[in-house]
Amino acid sequence: MSLRLFSSTSRLDRVLAILVGLGALVSLADVLAGRVMPGAILPGASLLRTVAFLAGLILIVRLLRIWTRQILWRVRNRMILLFLFVGFVPLVLVTALNVLAAYVLTGQEAVYITTGGLDRRAGRLQGAANALAWSLRAADPARRSAMITSYLERAAEGWPGLRAWVRVGNRMVLFPGEQELDPPQPTLRDFRGLVRLADRFYLMAHVSGSRAGVATEPGPPSVLAPAATPAAPPEPDPIEVALLSPVNETALSDLAPGLGHISLLPLRRQMLSENNPDYEFPEVGRAASQQTLPPPAYRFDYQVTWFTLPFQVASWNEPGRDLSVSLQIDTRPSAVFRLLFGQRVEVAQGVTIVFLAVGTLFLLVEVASLVIGISITRTVTNSVHELYEGTQRVNRGDFSQRIDVRGTDQFAELSRSFNSMTASIERLIEESKERQRLASEIEIAREVQAQLFPKAPPVMKGLEILGVCHAARMVSGDYYDFVKFSEDRLALALGDVAGKGISAALLMASIQSGLRAQLSVLGAIPVSGNGAVWRCPTADLVSQLNVRLHESTSPEKYATFFFGAYDDRHALLTYTNAGHLPPILIRNGEPRRLEVNGMVVGVLPSSKYEQTELQLHSGDLLVAFTDGVTEPENEFEEEFGEQRLTDLLVRHWQASPADIIEHVSRAVTQWTGSPELQDDFTLLVARRR
Repeated sequence: MSLRLFSSTSRLDRVLAILVGLGALVSLADVLAGRVMPGAILPGASLLRTVAFLAGLILIVRLLRIWTRQILWRVRNRMILLFLFVGFVPLVLVTALNVLAAYVLTGQEAVYITTGGLDRRAGRLQGAANALAWSLRAADPARRSAMITSYLERAAEGWPGLRAWVRVGNRMVLFPGEQELDPPQPTLRDFRGLVRLADRFYLMAHVSGSRAGVATEPGPPSVLAPAATPAAPPEPDPIEVALLSPVNETALSDLAPGLGHISLLPLRRQMLSENNPDYEFPEVGRAASQQTLPPPAYRFDYQVTWFTLPFQVASWNEPGRDLSVSLQIDTRPSAVFRLLFGQRVEVAQGVTIVFLAVGTLFLLVEVASLVIGISITRTVTNSVHELYEGTQRVNRGDFSQRIDVRGTDQFAELSRSFNSMTASIERLIEESKERQRLASEIEIAREVQAQLFPKAPPVMKGLEILGVCHAARMVSGDYYDFVKFSEDRLALALGDVAGKGISAALLMASIQSGLRAQLSVLGAIPVSGNGAVWRCPTADLVSQLNVRLHESTSPEKYATFFFGAYDDRHALLTYTNAGHLPPILIRNGEPRRLEVNGMVVGVLPSSKYEQTELQLHSGDLLVAFTDGVTEPENEFEEEFGEQRLTDLLVRHWQASPADIIEHVSRAVTQWTGSPELQDDFTLLVARRR
């Protein structure tokens, strides 16, 4: 194997091996020189060692690839590897997935229990603040001070460490009285959640007199990300109540008794104010509960540590000094199950036993699959070897090769298929020649169709117009045409035939011939009067085309069609839109869509069509297109869409028609990420000079 591995190496591999050897020799020489002369360094040794290290990495990767190809050349080795991946690896992955799912579920449930307790505690605090604010509004102003002190003293019995800031009119009351507490920042008005005051965390509830005692809108799902309620308009005698309960060991322990250890961790400080870049946050320590991790209830009741996503805690009186904080919860699955299902820990034990039973079953299935796989490997490899020998003879042109068929399994059927393959080769060769002939004929059809499109855009005194059609396949089902009757009369058309390929191309040719026949008659009719406006009966022409198309095609064949007649002398466009995508008119940078005057042509012979007149102004841009421009999808199956096309045209509306076509083509190609078209791409651009 080592000789075969060396013989498979290339000149690059040998160069890399030489570099690795030189690096090893330099390292050895450097060590010896250091022993003889301490501190001596060979010149260029570091660079050579770096090059040798990189060469060694590249050489290892290349040799591993060669060794892997040689090992996996044998079908037997591939089968063994297959059974390992089919049997053993899924077992490991399923086990790891179950363990991870149990870990994540335990952590998430612990977070839910903790945040739920925090929300309920904040709600009770808000209720207390709400009750005090409502009582102050209803009380006699002379009794308010005594009422505040009495109420807060009773509230402090249920909220140890309670602090309060109350404002009645222009008078502020602080509780306890000896404290110093600045007013809260304006963004904390009507707020409920966590705040930072100096170097400690508090659970805060702020209620203004205008909102006290009334039903508030539903709050945020968690106090970890509270949203301040918009401030109410000021009142003649404003009342504000802010209660703060410290988030300390006792408070965290009461959130979820028996769950485990709960900590509130400061993570990082937010961007400092530009007006005070030297500001320093006070050192905020972590708040942790007094609870310890509960003892394990069973053998696999391991510790689970989980963190919430970082959330912002606002400062009490320092706007812009938010602090990122996270909750850390140390618990065990048994504790979570105990809180969810009561004291019946047997549920968690039962789930663990089920997981162990399923894992044992997977292990037994894996062992059985390996034994069966090894037993059938010889049969599989023999059959593959015979097929390999047969294909080698066929590759040399020996179509008389036959394989002995043994048994009735799939390998026997594969041998029969190989035997019938040689008899079918001649037929396949003939079919290949036929396909080449058909491809040649389609190429001729493509060249013929290309002759049906206008050779060059018409030259008009007041109008610059250009069209393009790119087929998604060899031939296109889209159609556009220009017919110039005189120096100031022009007919233009754009259509999209349902379907693709040869059938759509033939229908397109039929539409082109029918329209040209009608336009030849129309062009022979002179315009009445000297300088009169040319109002072409576009609705009648489309109606006649609809009847002819319905008579000459099957019912499921139809086309969307836009036909317009332009009087260059009076800048008047008369058009009929038969179910086609409405063209876009850009006037002074503002887009608008043209009307749809009827249904598609070729479905109902009695369909009625109308026509619309549009006066073009100097600088107006008119863009007609097919669905091959707006419906191409990107890798996320999102269409390019008419809105993106409109935005693109608005950005480049003053460009020339050729540049606009180039911008649209490039944008669609970048959107799909592929130069191949998903549908026929047809675009007609006209600008009034």
